[in-house]
This record gives sequence, structure tokens and C-alpha cells, in this order.
Amino acid sequence: MFVYKKSIFLTLRTEGAKMTKKHDYLEFPDIHKYATSENLSEEVLVKAFGVEEQYHRLLLKEADFDNRVQLYDEFYSQLIPIYGRDTSLIDGVNHKDKYVKLFSKELENASVIDYGCGQGHMLQSIDRQLKTKGLLGIDVVIPEGLKSHKTIRFIESNIINHEFEEQFDVAFSDNVLEHLVPKDALIHLENIYKNLTTNGKLIIIMPNRLFGPWDVTRIKDYSQSGKLAAQGGHVNESTHTEMARQLKEIGFKKVSTILPIPKLKYSIFKNVRIDTYWIEKIENSSALLKLFRRIKVRGVCQLKFPVTLIAQK
Repeated sequence: MFVYKKSIFLTLRTEGAKMTKKHDYLEFPDIHKYATSENLSEEVLVKAFGVEEQYHRLLLKEADFDNRVQLYDEFYSQLIPIYGRDTSLIDGVNHKDKYVKLFSKELENASVIDYGCGQGHMLQSIDRQLKTKGLLGIDVVIPEGLKSHKTIRFIESNIINHEFEEQFDVAFSDNVLEHLVPKDALIHLENIYKNLTTNGKLIIIMPNRLFGPWDVTRIKDYSQSGKLAAQGGHVNESTHTEMARQLKEIGFKKVSTILPIPKLKYSIFKNVRIDTYWIEKIENSSALLKLFRRIKVRGVCQLKFPVTLIAQK
């Protein structure tokens, strides 16, 4: 069974992980930076990279869907023990709260499905903050504690092409698509489109390849410059330009995004939606990309333009 768990890639932490002394991993020049940022040991990252790189190649090479499903299962079954898993809220805080505030105008009074719901943090945040017509989470493994949740339904199933008898007003795809090879991502998006009500909306959040890589490949390149393609668990990092075009080809009639201003996009600009045209202009301008990549605080790029899209059926 395909056992993708997005929460693994949201936390990627081992409880009580201790940083090791800097080693001379000549093949991984930025390993110390990435290990420090993620609170993981360098040894763990090297081991994880070996597994991720192998399955990255196998998944992209495999032409048969059923065989890819098996590869996903093998891949994550090997990866989970390496990283370990933190199933609790980070520092006791639900870090999905900011996204619920950001998308409250789409979520309020809607029926909502979260594809790849992981530990259910997004849905629990929605349930706590907003009134909705119903909440449903789907993932291949649902924690036992969520299966009997009083106000949220959970389905344990493959997320790529699960068939529903009902339709939804809003679908979430939160850091899922980058883990699916392009062929499977297309199947997934077409399936979501079919499962939305008329005028229903799909909300996508995923890392921007132009400021990547965003997976464990950062042990090789932590520059956030997009110079090196992801070689690990991310088999499908993308951009606003590519995703907006694909969504329109599938049939979505309108694709918009948010103002990409750190922190302020979650507060005073949370209800602002703009055409993707403006972000696409930045993505397709080498001069503008170079400018934004230079805006850093403590060595970290501040405007990474994560792919954030609202597609209306």
C-alpha cells in the first residue's frame, strides 16, 4: 500500500536529536547548515539521502502505476525508521493555524477535504476556528486517536485516486504534490477536480523549485537558489507558472494566489487574492529572481515564493 505521510516531511525531526560535530562530507558541502536548521544529526541525513536518492530515481523511471505504488510503500517504509517520527504538535502549537487564518474566506461554511491529512492538524485547526459544513481527512495511515474523532471524519486510503460518492466545496493539497511523480500528481489533481462541487476550490501549498531544492538534497546545496534540482523525496517540485498552467488544462476556470509578503500575508493581507500573472512575471525573470534571492536575514532567503494557489472549478 502507498504509505505517503506528509507529516514526515513537515517535521523531519527525531526526539531529542543531538547535533554532531562537523564532519568532512566533501560530497555534502552544506550538510552542517541543513542539519542545524532541522535539528538532525549529519549521520541521519547522509543515511536518509542514500535511501531518498535511490527511490527518487526508481520512481521517476517506473512507467507502471501499480509498480510505483509499491515503490512508494517501500520507500517510506524505509525512510520512517531513519528519521523517526514526531506525532505531537511542535512546541505544543498547531502550526497550521496560520493557514486556516489565511484561507478562512474559502473555508468558512464549506465542506472541506484534506488530502494527505497526516496527523490531522489542519483539520483540527479548521474545526477549532471556523464553522464548516463538514470536515474529512484522507491518508493511507490514520492515527488511531483520530479514527473516532467526534467532529471530523477520517478515511484510511490511497490519496492519489480514491473514489468518493460525495463532492466537496474545498480541497486541500498541503505539501503533497512534490512527493508524487508528475504522472501521479496529474492523476491526483484530475481526481480532486472530479470530487469538487461546482465552483469548488482547490488550495495547493508546495515548495517553489526556483528557491530549492527543498528536500534532503539541501545537504548538497542550501543556497536556496534553484541551481540544483531535488534528488531526494521530492520528485516533483514545481512553480506557480507550471502549476497554474496545469490546473487550467485540467479544467479549473480561475487560478489565483496570495500576496507573498512574509508574516503580513497571514494578517492584514490574508484576504487579498491576486492573479498568478504577477508571480509568474517574477519566476520568469532572471533579474528579479536574482534580486529576491539576495534578500536574506541571517543567511536565509526571506522571499521564497512558496507555490500557493487557489483554483476554482
